[in-house]
Parts: sequence; C-alpha cells; structure tokens
Amino acid sequence: MTTICIIRHGQTDYNKNHLIQGRMNNPLNEIGIEQAHNVANILKEYDSNWDYIISSPLLRAIDTAKIIKDTLNFKDDIIINNDVIEREFGQAEGKDITSEIYDKIKKDEIIGMEKTLSLQHRCFAAIMKIANDYKNKKILIVSHSHFIKGFFTFIDKNITFTTTLPNTGLNYIILENNKIIKTAFNKKY
Repeated sequence: MTTICIIRHGQTDYNKNHLIQGRMNNPLNEIGIEQAHNVANILKEYDSNWDYIISSPLLRAIDTAKIIKDTLNFKDDIIINNDVIEREFGQAEGKDITSEIYDKIKKDEIIGMEKTLSLQHRCFAAIMKIANDYKNKKILIVSHSHFIKGFFTFIDKNITFTTTLPNTGLNYIILENNKIIKTAFNKKY
C-alpha cells in the first residue's frame, strides 16, 4: 500500500490579499509560517512517519516543506519535483480574485493559462508517477491549491475548483497495485 499526503503550502501575502499568484515565487508570510508549524505539529502527533518529502519548486512550498521536515526530524533531503508545481494562470497572475476573473478561469478563457483538462491530466499523471516510483512508501508532497484540486476534480466529481481548500490543508490518497483505493480531501485530525 502506498500513502500520499498532499499539503497545500502556508499562506502568502498574495493569498491574504486574494490575488492570483500561480507560478509567482512568493514567500510565506508570518501567518503562513505559523500555519506550516501547526500542520507539522499535527503530523508529528498523528502521522509522523514518512519515507519521502517532495515539494514544488516554488519558495512557498519549499519553505512549508522545510518547516515540516524540521518538526518531524526527517533526516533525508526534500525532493524538488517540477511536476507538482502550481497551475500557470497566464494573464490572470497578480490580479484580484473576483467572480468575473474566476468565471473566466472556469471557462478556460485566460490567455496563457494552463487549461483545466491539461491541468487535471498533469496532476493525475504526476501523482500516479510518484506512487509508482515510491511503491509501498509514505510520501508527503507540499504543493498548491490548483494542483491539488486538479488531481481531486479529475477523480471525484463532488470536488470542484471552488471547493474550499485552506492553506496547509491535508489531502490523502491511498493506492494499492497502482489503483486508488481511498482518498480524503481536506482531512481533519
């Protein structure tokens, strides 16, 4: 059995100010650092044994992963994986998250944006590759909202891109023989 937990990075000023950041390389803010410590402590208490920690190459994910690594006394290096990077939002990056912009995102009308179906396929392929590369292991991945939602909207029609996913939300995928047997979106301990 392979267990994957995808964690959304801690808060940035763009998150706080409701701006689309996509692949902008923004750092965690003070709240984000605190959120990363909180989720690390939750993992330490309830689910502390992991074989690998993987992160998106963006700073906010790496910094969240480092805090988790330190709290769990994880000895190995964090693996940077470009496949778990956030969605490219094209001309929407840096803009206020308004209902008008979000409607255009849902309709794939933003110039330069990674289209929804392409995102979903990328996210699903990335998770299945990680599961295959690390069979029968426990893997923590620190990634981003639309990466996580890209995966979950592909496998579960009850989850949408407007479903709430807080910073440092925990999302589990359990696989056996390369088949998903259980998931938990936004799991609470």
